[in-house]
Parts: sequence; structure tokens; C-alpha cells
Amino acid sequence: MPKIVDHAARRTEIIEAVWSLIVRKGFTAVTMRELATEAGYANGALARYFPDKESVLRAAFQRAFDATNERARAAIGDQGGLTAFRLLCLEIMPLDEVRLAEARVVIGFWDYAAGQPALVEFFDQSMETWRQEMCMYLGQARAAGEVDADRPDDRVIDAVLALTMGLQINACFSPRHNTPQRQTAVLDDFLAGLRVRALSS
Repeated sequence: MPKIVDHAARRTEIIEAVWSLIVRKGFTAVTMRELATEAGYANGALARYFPDKESVLRAAFQRAFDATNERARAAIGDQGGLTAFRLLCLEIMPLDEVRLAEARVVIGFWDYAAGQPALVEFFDQSMETWRQEMCMYLGQARAAGEVDADRPDDRVIDAVLALTMGLQINACFSPRHNTPQRQTAVLDDFLAGLRVRALSS
């Protein structure tokens, strides 16, 4: 009887292996031969699952994105409003080794994807998921009187995405100035600004 191969499990194993290699060396320095070796496959055998580097990078980014969302769901639970908004941001930020490794993968994706419309669209669709979630939490916060009703959601979300993505870069390239404590303080200062406006209106 032929052996049943769980292709989804194999694909996950490969993503884990190549993700580790990308974190260590950076995506542009990695070859398909190295990716196959890291995953325990003969050269060329990886193509059954990932035909080229772009498909590997998409999968690596998706893994980081999905992991962030899983952690955020667990942290948020049944909470909402500004508390949930803050918890989602914290899971995006590189506050520990796991999230720092994810930031390295994301930065590698940005570097490779720049100027490639299909990958830019792929990234933008992922960010749209976060935008919609953040918009929901801001709506809850506004209804609860936590934030200024006149402050447009898109401006708040634009600012916080710029903040969290900037911290991903800063923590990778200037870690001594971007400790977890300082990163968290930056986010909390931003959120305090929203609360101050609500109290003064």
C-alpha cells in the first residue's frame, strides 16, 4: 500500500526550516539550494512545494502574519476597544526573540517585494486585515468614550501602522535604543494622546 504523504504538513515543515534560514542569513543571501538543504530535501525537490524564491518568501511572510494574528486572538480574548487595539499592536511589535525573528522576515519581504506589484498587493491585502480589525476596535473605543469622536480612524491607523513597522526596523538595526520597555512606552505615549483628546473634548 503506497505511503500517504501529508502535503500540508510537509509544506509547514519546509516553511519552518526555510523561515529559520531566512532569519539567520536574510532572504536575498539565500539560494534555493540552501533552502532545500535546510529543509532536508535534495536539490530541486523543494520545487514540488515552492517553485521559486518568491513563493518561499510569500509563505514565510504568511507564516509570520498568521503567527501574529494567533497570538493577538489569544491575548485579546473577549476584550475590545482601546485595550484590544493596544494588544494587537503589541503582538506586531518585536518585543521578544520570536517577534524579532518575525520582524527580520517581514523586512526581508519588504526588500524583495519593492517594485513588484504582485507582492506589494499581497502585502497590502494582509495590512487591510489589520486595518479592518483596528477600525472595529476604534469604533468600540469611540462608543465607550475612550477616544475623540472627531479623530478619523484612517489617520489613527496610518499612524499606528507607521509606528509599529518603524519599530520592527529600529529593533533589528538599533536594538540598544529600542528595548521592549522603550517600544512599549512609545506605543503607550501614542495611545495616551488619543485618550487626552477624548478627555479634553
